[in-house]
Order: sequence, then C-alpha cells, then structure tokens
Amino acid sequence: MKAQPSVKTVDAILSLRNAKMLTANPEYQRGEVWTKPQKKRLIDSLFRSYPIPLIYLHHIKTEVAGAKREDFEIIDGQQRINALYEYREGAFKLFDPLKDAEEARFPSFIETQPCPWGGKSFDELTPELQKQFVNTNLSVVMIETDVANEARDLFIRLQAGMPLNSQEKRDAWPGNFTEFVLKVGGKPLVAKYPGHEFFPKIMKAKGDDRGDFRQLVAQMMMLFVAHRDSEGEHLCDINREAIDTFYYKHLDFDIQSETAKRFREVLDLLTRLLFDGKRPKIVKHEAIHLALLVDSLWDEYTRGWVDHFTEAFDAFRAHVAVAKQTRYDDTPSDYWTKYTQLTRVNSDRADTIERRHRFFVEKMYQMLKPRLKDRDRNYGLLERELIYCRDQKKCQECDGDVPWVEVDIHHVEEHSKGGPTTLENGALVHRHCHPKGERAVAEFAKRWKLKRAAAA
Repeated sequence: MKAQPSVKTVDAILSLRNAKMLTANPEYQRGEVWTKPQKKRLIDSLFRSYPIPLIYLHHIKTEVAGAKREDFEIIDGQQRINALYEYREGAFKLFDPLKDAEEARFPSFIETQPCPWGGKSFDELTPELQKQFVNTNLSVVMIETDVANEARDLFIRLQAGMPLNSQEKRDAWPGNFTEFVLKVGGKPLVAKYPGHEFFPKIMKAKGDDRGDFRQLVAQMMMLFVAHRDSEGEHLCDINREAIDTFYYKHLDFDIQSETAKRFREVLDLLTRLLFDGKRPKIVKHEAIHLALLVDSLWDEYTRGWVDHFTEAFDAFRAHVAVAKQTRYDDTPSDYWTKYTQLTRVNSDRADTIERRHRFFVEKMYQMLKPRLKDRDRNYGLLERELIYCRDQKKCQECDGDVPWVEVDIHHVEEHSKGGPTTLENGALVHRHCHPKGERAVAEFAKRWKLKRAAAA
C-alpha cells in the first residue's frame, strides 16, 4: 500500500463526484447519516477557515481491452463530501448565528463576528464567497493498492479509533460553564483541573474516566440550579440533549456566583462527612440526592443534623439493600418501588428524579429530625435591657461590670445549633468576652447553667 498526501479543492472533489469518478463502496460504507445541522456546521467551519479532517481516497487504476480508467473510492470522508455536494447544489441554507441561535447554538463570541454567509444558500452567496467555497483546499490522502481488502482494512482501522464521546466534545466548548465543570470534575494530566476531592475520595474516581465525572458535575449543577431557582419544587432532565442545551445557555455562567460557591461548599461538607472509610463508594444517583438534600438543609436548619447525617445515610442504604430482596414480592418495599427501581428506568428524566428525591428526602428527614433555625438571631432592645438587669450588669464570663456601650448578649445554646433567641437562653457578656469556638462555648454553657442552678 502507498499513501500519498495531497491537496484538492472543493471544486475538484465535487467535479470527480459529478463525473461518477468518486464514489463510496456500499459493500462496507454506511449510508448518509449526518443531520442537516451537522452539514450546516461543516460548511460554516469551512467559511471560517477551520481545518477540515483528512479525506482518504482509494485511487483505483484499471485497464480493460486497452482502455485505461482512473476512479476514486471514498475510504473516509463520505459524510463531509456529501455535505459539500448538497450545499453546492442548493439543498440547504446555512445557519444565521443570531436568527437561528436556538438551533445553531453557536457560542456568544461567534454571534458577535461578521457572518456574510449566514442564512444563505450557495446561490445567494456573493461571487467572492462562492469563489472562496469552491477554491477551499481540502487535505486528501491518496491510497494506492492492488489489494482491495487493504482499503477495507484501512477503513476499519480508521473507524476503530475511539471517537470523542459527548462529554469529551463538551470539554472543548467555549464558555464559563465548561471551565466550571473542568475545575470541579477534574481532567487527568491537566494540572489546572485537579477536580474536587469528593470524586476520588468518596466516589473512587480513578484515572481517565473519559469524562464520566465531568458529566456528573454538569448534571448535578443543572439539578442544583433548577432546585434553587424553583425553591425545591422542580428539577430538570439531565439527558444528553438537556446537558448540551444547558451548556449553550450558560456560556456566560458566573463561576464566582453564590450558587457555584454553595455547590463547592456542599461537596466540601459531604467529603468531610463521608470520608471515614466506613462504607462502599457513593454512586451517581446517591451523589445527586445527597447534594440536593444538603443544600436544602444548609440555610433553614440548625447544624445539629450534621452530627447524624452519615448515620442516617447509612441507614437509608441498608434499607435499600434489604429492599432489593423484595423486588419480586407481591408487595415490594417502598425503598424498591419509590427509589431503587427509579434509578434504572428513565433515570435521567425530571419526573423520575423528582419522585426519587421526594422519597429520599422524606426518609432522611425522618431520621435526621432537623430543627428549623430561630429566624430572629439578634436580641432586641427590650430583651437586651431585661437580660442586662437580670444579670445585674455583670459579665457572665469574667464577672466584671459591663457598661451599656459594651453590652453583648450570648446565646448559651448556640443559635447555629438551634438555640432560641429567648431571655432564658441569653447571657450578658462584654463584647470582648463573648465566647468563641466550640470548646469555649461549651465550657461557658456548663459554668452558666451551674451558676443559674445555684441561684435558683
């Protein structure tokens, strides 16, 4: 076999095709499979001078009864050549980046660039653009071999390479959401994308997963945004089409936004809670529901639930494991019908995820019994005066006199752990004596309760 790199213009390739000297062998070539949008994007790329992948042609020379003939069989490049031919024949118009934004899904920086070919068929192009199209050079590799099976073998080898999967393609897209996913999901061998430790530590991510965990990050963030935007009422689809749409609509995603920050904080907390070596790795549907649950608990409830979170989750998992044994029973466990079964069928659809999450939240809440925060954290003027007088204007930490300008009221039972803003839970202290840190707060509470008991 001989392989000779060469260059041919679009016009030359299409002329060979029109003369029936350039064909695809139907014995091993697939038919036309590209969609109209794929064809439009190829032509748009050509006008933008983006490189077009190599085209491989089998150069066949035959001689019959003294007559010589040369033909070319397409080994690789059939879809590209068909797209070029159809556009030249007027079969479709190109995308207009602005008018066709919803379907074209071009990144914002392209929408701001001149696009004189946008929305036009070949015949509607200016003579200059028509000339640019037909004179564009395409890189071609001419294969010469007298053994037809060698051409087929080359076709198989070219197709046998591992093509980019959906997430690997998204990794190349422009935009801030791409950057966010890369930073959180991680990309092996790229130093600036180490990823969040939740994935290797808690989900046991290893090596190059071909984007599995980056796709999971994208899906989790989509649900995170939908959950927060609807105040917990609705989630969203997370299938391939939905992910692509989210990427395109969030090219200007704010990596420093409150939502992005909270997402990372939730992963931080889950990593701290679950990295104790006491359970098998967390799987994807579990990661999704854990993150959404923690976000729901974060602001409205005291942090007492943190101390019981892993115990509750392990109990939920134990119920799920037992429920699998009931799946063929006449009345399977709810943990099977309302959760596990829903991880297997249409598991990337919003309604399925919502049903699963409602069940997960219900069971976790029953075990965690989280306490709502007292929304009124600060003592009012009246309460401050009453406590000031009750404690005889003495600091309950140092026992020194407290001028009014230095008054501070300390929650004996921490507000963050459910301590109410009541007279009974307030203690007078100097501002500079206000206990700080878990140990200091606990020691103060012990001393204060003993003092109150002695005074009673």
